[in-house]
Amino acid sequence: MENKYNFQVLRGGLSETAFTSSRQFVSAYITDTRLMGVVGIYIHWYLPENTFLKHFHQFFYMDAEEFGFDSYDSVLESDDGDRYYDIKTIENKMMGGLGGRKVRITEKEARYMVQSYAELNVKMKLPLPGNTDEYEFLFSPRIELDSEEEYTLMCKQCPTLDSPNQVINYFLMRCFGRDFGAAKFLTRGYVRTDIFPEHKGATLLSNSIDEANDATSGVCTDYHSTDDDKTFGTFSTRRSYLCQSLIEYDGKYFIPVTQVTLDKLKVVKYERISCFRVSSQEASMMTSRPEFITVFDPLDDDIFDDADDSISMEPGRLFTCDSTDLVSSAMVTEHDTGRLFMIFYPHNDHVAKKNYRLSDDVMGIYYVLDNGQIVLCAYERSNINLLEKDLISAPVGRLVLPVAKYQFKDPVLYDFISSGFEDFEEFVDMISERTADDDDSDE
Repeated sequence: MENKYNFQVLRGGLSETAFTSSRQFVSAYITDTRLMGVVGIYIHWYLPENTFLKHFHQFFYMDAEEFGFDSYDSVLESDDGDRYYDIKTIENKMMGGLGGRKVRITEKEARYMVQSYAELNVKMKLPLPGNTDEYEFLFSPRIELDSEEEYTLMCKQCPTLDSPNQVINYFLMRCFGRDFGAAKFLTRGYVRTDIFPEHKGATLLSNSIDEANDATSGVCTDYHSTDDDKTFGTFSTRRSYLCQSLIEYDGKYFIPVTQVTLDKLKVVKYERISCFRVSSQEASMMTSRPEFITVFDPLDDDIFDDADDSISMEPGRLFTCDSTDLVSSAMVTEHDTGRLFMIFYPHNDHVAKKNYRLSDDVMGIYYVLDNGQIVLCAYERSNINLLEKDLISAPVGRLVLPVAKYQFKDPVLYDFISSGFEDFEEFVDMISERTADDDDSDE
């Protein structure tokens, strides 16, 4: 019997994946943060054979020091841009704290980067992250770059350096992190970079830079020949700098003292002066800084029920990355009593400071508790003022009221987050009583 009906199966959008179509390269970028030891990579593919999900967005987080190819995530999206929020959330989570610019790279360069870090994972015996099926197509064909192409790609990964402080701080970061390949990118001629072989890869927590006087002339210059003709010398400035750093690894803290000599903006000499260990208490004192905190409470218990639909959220979900201008690029982390929105500067200008601190890349923090209380935190008075204006000027600012402002000599926010307290003012009362008891016991 002949079939009277001709059925055609129409594939729905839910069945479409990154594998149900060929892939056409659209664009890619890398963050210019290689000298910080990490980079973020983004690749956008077009899927022409898919009916609905035509865009494939891939995100990679690469760590050159310790973790190699560390994180991966992806988003499938239609032409309508319906996954914009998800894309922005992943981008902020992976790259929001890097403080770098996004620099366009080619498909060849993107494949080379992914292959290089995947090989680093194999070398360090680290598992590849995420769903490997989604990105294993990037491993083939094998990409090789010549020396000029490698240099061009490295330049794309690095910011433009225009001050001695930047060069020195980045150079020390890479040396202490045992990332000597990147350190040599900042040198001219032969410079020994591994002058602390007894230490593991470490984090540079702080560094102070002072000009070092020449032992003979008493000034920070020397004479040297500027060409192959040795019959005369030309006066040229080579500046030497004395650096006192604080580094950490495995919960241990050390203070290495070094001398770095620059020729213009390239390192030409790196010398070890001394190195000694300090306690965690001493390290904490060295990195301690004031903390400014402002506390906002919900107007009343049922503000979330009465609020406009556009801003109504259940307690603890009051904030999203779209709630205020400043949190639009925040890195979000979950905690037992709420969510922390860490806002980084969109640059790494703190590396150009004479007195460098790792934490100086943080502009401010929102901590939104599950009960609706909002704690704002910053290390500078001007920044806490910016956070307050940011919150008050947003629609969600109509639902909260400022109830307290504090200035602490030492940081307390993370102690509060880990304490289990659900009200910051109650926490302050507790630590105030404890401090008073300690003072009484000293008498």
